[in-house]
Amino acid sequence: MRSIITKSVAVLAMAASVLVAAPAAQAGETVNGKGSSFANNFMQKCAREFNSATGNTVAYTSTGSSTGLSQYKAGAVEFAATDVPWASGSAPSQAFTYVPVTSGPVAIGFNVSGVKTLKLDPKTLAAIFKGTITKWDDPAIKKLNKSAPKGKLKGNITVVYRDGSGTTANVQDYLNQTVGGFTASNANKNWDGAKGALASTSAVMVSTIASTPGAIGYADLADVTVKLKYVSLKNAKGAYVKPTAAAAKKFISAQADPGKNGIVTINFKKKVTGGYNLSILTYLVIPKGASPGTYDAAKAGVVSDFAEYAVVTCGKKPAAGYAGFSSKSKLYQRALSNARSGF
Repeated sequence: MRSIITKSVAVLAMAASVLVAAPAAQAGETVNGKGSSFANNFMQKCAREFNSATGNTVAYTSTGSSTGLSQYKAGAVEFAATDVPWASGSAPSQAFTYVPVTSGPVAIGFNVSGVKTLKLDPKTLAAIFKGTITKWDDPAIKKLNKSAPKGKLKGNITVVYRDGSGTTANVQDYLNQTVGGFTASNANKNWDGAKGALASTSAVMVSTIASTPGAIGYADLADVTVKLKYVSLKNAKGAYVKPTAAAAKKFISAQADPGKNGIVTINFKKKVTGGYNLSILTYLVIPKGASPGTYDAAKAGVVSDFAEYAVVTCGKKPAAGYAGFSSKSKLYQRALSNARSGF
């Protein structure tokens, strides 16, 4: 590792030792990143810890995945965080790599007075987001929630949505894989379905749902648990599962090896006992290799160190609502390798 003083810790995967410690990169560098609002709480906690350990400054701004990608491509930031990769043909020409850094559940938050728990299956959720189910007392919802307080499932449904969002892209992909009829889009595509209220970030999504009677939407668990009740979602094994970091880790860890590019093609229909199927992950986009004149090498080195720190150290104790990757998994090894392929 280029600029990190390390301690050895035992790691079973691949019978190798992963070097873990507080990075000690040359102090004084400031690097900026933008992107995923889904991962914002994880990114802020990790940046604070990295900055304290190194004397460098990693500043992260939650803007949404598509803005992060466009800002990185334009050279306005040193790294991006995104919940989806670039669409084919839209990536920058400069060498870069994807580093998976965290995973978590997309919680479906709702605001129905007097209803504390709610069960939904993919078919019913899809109908709500498509706008074909518009009332909370729709028979399909009531059938799944026979224990709901009498007369409380009522009123109009308001779908809160986002565009330019990696979370939206993943929700659409989940609905398209499990039910069909949705656009499995990328972060530059707009929402496909019922439109009730537009939110710019995950945090705004949550506050909008909280202030809108009858609303439903989607956000990272860390934001949702602050103000909202959330749905237990039927998984591919037929069980209704609450969105938790542990359930997300089970589901994401069961996905296939991402390969050298680090991109995980999520199979949202995969049957995983105890898994929460609407779980996603976030990537850091960082410069790859030495390209003189293309990147500030000192800053790019700090970004690479930060990516490794995020995978190894922050992944062990992430912010609430997020999960790292098991050190036994190929995903973990691939993430670590890609982080180290930077400057």
